[in-house]
Amino acid sequence: MPTAVVTGGSTGIGAAVVKALAKRGYDVAFNYLRSAEEAEEVAREAASYGVKVISRRADAASWQDMEMFAEEVKRTFKKVDALVVNAGGLPERRSLGESDLDYWRRIIDLNLTSAYIATRLFVPLMERGAIVYISSVAAYTGGGRGAFAYAAAKAGLLGLTRALAKELGPRGIRVNAVLPGLIDTPFHQKAQTGDIEAWAKNVVYLRRVGRPEEVAEVVAFLVGEGASYINGAFIDVNGGWYG
Repeated sequence: MPTAVVTGGSTGIGAAVVKALAKRGYDVAFNYLRSAEEAEEVAREAASYGVKVISRRADAASWQDMEMFAEEVKRTFKKVDALVVNAGGLPERRSLGESDLDYWRRIIDLNLTSAYIATRLFVPLMERGAIVYISSVAAYTGGGRGAFAYAAAKAGLLGLTRALAKELGPRGIRVNAVLPGLIDTPFHQKAQTGDIEAWAKNVVYLRRVGRPEEVAEVVAFLVGEGASYINGAFIDVNGGWYG
């Protein structure tokens, strides 16, 4: 049975990915930071598909936490076939003038350093397979107000995607990125985005907000055999919104 690891799997897009992969027969391991009750519910629903599920609290930006998580995955599953790097967010919006070095490092660590940590720890468990980074339309648009550091981190994921597609491709490990647009997730409450429904009606070609499941379906395709010749690609899931 194939095994998948999803970072930040308790809510939003991560939770939808965990369920989508479990439905397709993947054993799944995912981490979360604060949403313990939500993680328990996600794990229960994923396990209902007859697969094995590991849910553990681990800070995605902490090498020590993630190393312990990776060791548990190795003990339990021996290998990893798919890695979905989803952990991230924008806990506080600041303009350049309002920012300091601590703020910059905090946002970069949450969204980009965490991706390096997960990749560095889980790739040794992959003989072949696929990695998907969850970037953002902000990588193209620069993000909304006070999101310059977030946009920079999400753009960094695109560079990481192309570089590792080149490095890991010869080993049979494909690396791609998915760039969601306005998706109905807890991200927007935490980031104080505002009325995303009204925003979508003004800027999205489909005139609506997307659902986490619509992103998860693309991720599930990218890690599967149907995408066996897709490597180093950036896939937009935004309803038509390019800034």
